[in-house]
Formats: sequence, structure tokens, C-alpha cells
Amino acid sequence: MEKPFEISDLVTAIHKGSLNPELQLDQVFDSLLNFECWTSYFHILEQQIDNPKKRKLDHYVRTARAYAVYLEDISKAARVCLKLMKDLRLSYLEFREKALYSIVDEQDYGNEAIILQAIYPKLKSKEDNIACMERLCLIYEKKKYDEYHLNRSYEGLIELDPYNQKGLRYFKIVYTQNNQWEKVAQVLQNLFSSAKHVNDRYRSAQELAAVYLYQLDAPQNSVDVLEKYCADSPLSTFAIHYEAYYRLQNWDGCLRVLGVQVKRVEGNLNKAILTLRIGEMLEKTRRFDEAIETYKKVIDLEPNMLEPLEKLVDIYIRQQNWAAVLETLNTLDECLDDHFLKEKVREGINRLQGAMDDTQKGISNA
Repeated sequence: MEKPFEISDLVTAIHKGSLNPELQLDQVFDSLLNFECWTSYFHILEQQIDNPKKRKLDHYVRTARAYAVYLEDISKAARVCLKLMKDLRLSYLEFREKALYSIVDEQDYGNEAIILQAIYPKLKSKEDNIACMERLCLIYEKKKYDEYHLNRSYEGLIELDPYNQKGLRYFKIVYTQNNQWEKVAQVLQNLFSSAKHVNDRYRSAQELAAVYLYQLDAPQNSVDVLEKYCADSPLSTFAIHYEAYYRLQNWDGCLRVLGVQVKRVEGNLNKAILTLRIGEMLEKTRRFDEAIETYKKVIDLEPNMLEPLEKLVDIYIRQQNWAAVLETLNTLDECLDDHFLKEKVREGINRLQGAMDDTQKGISNA
């Protein structure tokens, strides 16, 4: 029965202001805490905190932890932490290392966020503000899944640091989900401008070119971005580059892009497909002789491909080069497997051959 009397004497002494100065305060705090004598506990701690000559970090930590853990009053704990930062002028990192996880458990993300929001106004530097806000973003995004506070935290982060990579990547996702493509483009421009690694710059520029082309219908902007920022990119920009020129009906631009790409691809089939497109672009620019030679290259690469033969027939017909039409149709007949198509081609061969024979007879008779 000694302990109750000892604690009673201790509380009485605190109440009368006659606490023995020789007592070890840590032992006093531990005794009051064990018996949950909160009034006396907070009274003596506040006396220490209010005296600039006596206050120590441990006094604030004990006070805040008692509110947060034992009394479950995180608001009061947060106010104590705010006073701690004001009085002791700790950096954010010092607060995290020396105080925070002695006040709340490391897995108590909700209470950690409340405390961080409370101390934020008293942080000493922009770097501290950014680090604190990034931690809040992480908590709300990965731990608490609180969309409202997450958005506000990222907004605060971007206000502090307009080129913050984490914040920009977050808003890129948000704006993309909401189809806010002008804002996506602005974010990608900032990501490009602030990227620390060259490959990140290439990636952001390529995404920006794609947004201009596919979402904002601005193919010239897309071309400008690719040719200014992606010329040496290890990432393939061919599809975007070609499509942008195609939408602009810039056939020479398409030819340049195709000419570069055909040298990069492996395999005869891939080369044949791109060479076929080159032939189509040459036709659009009315360079028919070059188109003919290009389609012949396609046939050399892939002898069983039908499209170049069909395109050659079309050109020869427009040129009224009937001998070349007949020769190409015979080659086409050899490539076809479909019985119906074979019949149609042979019918055309026979009719053309007959017409050519009749013409030759007429010339001979004349």
C-alpha cells in the first residue's frame, strides 16, 4: 500500500507548488503517467515548457504523446507540436527524426498527417515545406486514400515548387482522367522543362507530341516538338511523326519520316510494308516513275505481296502502258491463291491480250 501514498504525496506536492527540486523529473513524469494523474502530469510539463530556461524537447514530446495516445486528443497534440516548432525552431527533418515517431506510432498515418498539417506553417525553409508536403501527399495517396486532402496537398506542392516531378506526374494523371488535354499539355511541358534525366525529357516530349496530335488536333505542334526535342531520342516516335505529317497532307514530310524508319527496322516484311507506303507517298506527289521503282523494291522484298502489284497495274493503266499491265497481271496471277480472284485476273489478262492482239493486227493490215 506504499505506492498510492507515494503518488498521493507527489500529487499534493505538485498542487501546493512544493515539489522537491532534488527529485528527478523523468521519474516524476513516469510515476504520474503510470497512475494516469493527467492534471498533475500536464501541469508540471507546462511549467517546464513555459520556461525558456527549463524547456526540453522531451517535455513537448511527452505532452503531445499523452494527448495523442492516452487521451486520444490529436488536436491538442498537434497544438503542442506547433508550439514545439515555434519554440525550438527545429527543421522538418529534425522534427521527424527526434520527435514525430515518439509522439505517434509510425503506422498511425492519420494522426501523423494531422500533426504535419499543424506544424507546416512554422517550418523554416522552402525545402522543409516541400518535404513536408511531399510526405502528406504520400500519406493521402498510398496510406489513407483521401482524395480531397490529396488534391489539396498536391496543389500546395505545385504552388511551392511548380516543377516538382511528383506533383506534375500526379496532375498529369488527374487531368488525363478528366480529359483536360490543354492542362495535360501544360503539365507535360513543365515535366519536360524540369526533367533531370535526358530519357525523362525524351519521354515527356513524346507524350506531349502525342497529346497535340491525338487529343488537341494540332499536328503541326506535334511535328515541332518531335523535330526540336526528339531528334536523338532512343524512343520510337515514328508513328506519331508520320501521322502528324499525314494529317497535314505534307507528303514530303511523310517521305522523310518513312525514309529514316525503313533503315531502322529489321526483316523483309517490315521493310516491305514501309517501302509500300513510300510508293504511295511518291504517287501523291505525282512522282510516278519513282513510285514504280519503289513498288518493284517491295516485290523484291516480299514476292508474294499483292498490294504493290495492284498499285503497279493502276499506274500502268493510267500511263496506258498495256504491255507492262499485262506483265504485271501475269505476275499477280502467279501469286494468287484465291480461285475466284485468279479467274478475275485471268479474265482481265485474256481480254487485255485480245485487245492488244487486235490492235497489232490492225496495225499490220494497215
